[in-house]
Amino acid sequence: MKNFNNDLTEKIIDEIKKRTKTTAYSMVVENTDEVSLFDSKFGGMPYWDLKKEYPSDSCGNKLMLLAQINFDNADVNSPLPQSGMLQFFIDADDDVYGADFDNPENQDKFRVVYHENVDYSADKQKISQLDIPVIEECEYSPISRELSVKICSCESYMDSSDSRFDDMIKDILESMGESIPEDTPVFEYIDDECYDKIIEAVSACGHKMLGFPFFTQSDPREYSDTLAEYDTLLLQIDSDTDDNNDFEIIWGDCGVANFFINSEALLKKDFSKVIYNWDCY
Repeated sequence: MKNFNNDLTEKIIDEIKKRTKTTAYSMVVENTDEVSLFDSKFGGMPYWDLKKEYPSDSCGNKLMLLAQINFDNADVNSPLPQSGMLQFFIDADDDVYGADFDNPENQDKFRVVYHENVDYSADKQKISQLDIPVIEECEYSPISRELSVKICSCESYMDSSDSRFDDMIKDILESMGESIPEDTPVFEYIDDECYDKIIEAVSACGHKMLGFPFFTQSDPREYSDTLAEYDTLLLQIDSDTDDNNDFEIIWGDCGVANFFINSEALLKKDFSKVIYNWDCY
């Protein structure tokens, strides 16, 4: 194992950022108890167009709102929609939060819905009469309460959970004159302090749309040619705590959830095919 000084560590970090920087949109939880029907949020009462059939599974059980993004009030650029409402629903009475790990494309116990136009005259009381599941009554909701979110542009970099990460660092080190034995993993070549600094500096964790995803285990798309077509991170919701360090969002044992879509489908605002996966430590 080789020790790297701070200057060299920073050069590695700078090169990773230079090679992989892309624009994403972070979703920052706001500390407020006033969340409207039309806000971008996690959980709570969803906006709904009563002319549409509310999402339910194949047994007729209605799904809980996981997240909604109001693009009318969000300063985002293409390929995300410039208007309308995007919603994510899950089965929160299912102990795996509606995920089908054998077939992540299966939108039975989860659903992604896009409203091209938002009707701001929609009545919360009438929507509640649809007998929509609320967090307090759901056995397995990963979200503890309705949370308003603010959407902000940010930079995203390749995370250490990406299968290409170590090869990229090896390439960067070799460009700096380092010679790493072919079968030696990067974390066995670089000292722990340096490697930890690199991982922390380019971490892809957090709530966001677009950019590089974060996994606690591995990317499910790596093992399937079919899933490889879902090349864009549509939404990531991480485990998160409040100011008192109590969990407001938690996926299993402090995990993270990801929704992926094909880039061309996103441009067309076609959300009929999305994959959903979550993993934890």
